[in-house]
Amino acid sequence: MSKASTMFSLGHTEIFRIEETRQLLPIAALNAEPALLDANRHWLMPNFLDAEGQFELVHQTWIARVDGKIVVVDPCNGNGRTRPLLPDYNHLDTPFLERFAATGIRPEQVDYVFCTHLHCDHCGWNVQLRDGRWVPTFANARYLFVRREAQRWGARRGDYRGAAFNDGIYEECVQPVIDAGLAELVDDYHRVANAVSIEPAYGHTAGHSILRVDTGGGEIFFSGDVFHHPLQIVDTALCIGEGGDDDAAAAVATRVRLRALIAERDALMLPGHFQQPHGGRIRRSGEVFTFVPGLPTAP
Repeated sequence: MSKASTMFSLGHTEIFRIEETRQLLPIAALNAEPALLDANRHWLMPNFLDAEGQFELVHQTWIARVDGKIVVVDPCNGNGRTRPLLPDYNHLDTPFLERFAATGIRPEQVDYVFCTHLHCDHCGWNVQLRDGRWVPTFANARYLFVRREAQRWGARRGDYRGAAFNDGIYEECVQPVIDAGLAELVDDYHRVANAVSIEPAYGHTAGHSILRVDTGGGEIFFSGDVFHHPLQIVDTALCIGEGGDDDAAAAVATRVRLRALIAERDALMLPGHFQQPHGGRIRRSGEVFTFVPGLPTAP
């Protein structure tokens, strides 16, 4: 398996991580006060903050093999896309599919594809370019789109509210899946399989959701972009960039709720963008929350 892939087991579930690319950002993008950074620098460095005051935003896809099904979560950016407002995503040419193959899973074996939300870096590999057309990458899968999230980005709606960096994403990465008959619009709460469910986590986008898996040996929360960086677990008011969330107040409320729930359940959190080791757990002491990075060891 390539260095950009991770595999471990928890309970009856196998987890794979496929890394597409990394983006270097200044920690100032989180708009954190210097005092907050100083108080947490001892655990942020070196993985979540480097000596130059930067951190890596990792673009990664998670795969779960659970209940006899293979579920792909957040299939990254995709190759060959024109993203003039996002230079780090523009005309990518990565070995994503080769890294995917290194897991031993073939795209045609995938049962479900779930996008926590429809930003371009979470749904790009829904499709790939073949003979000048965008066609589904996972030809035998059911693509699960939360209805309100699909409606958020469907530009044909009269109440569409654009976001320039994400314009056209529905037409490129969702409509071809619908046209192929592989899309399933689901309700806010949706049971995918006995141990797998979709649940709301609104704010970053109108229909942002998480995937929750009961492994029989503990729970896993695939949390998408609820948290972009571990420091947001300490201070839920932090937001990446200006206007990084559709609804800032709702995003903060979701972070507050989820960090408490994940801590209470002693669940493993696997976010969309965290740096090595790419996931971990949340601990609570009174009203103080801390992030404990770490994944189960590979078998």
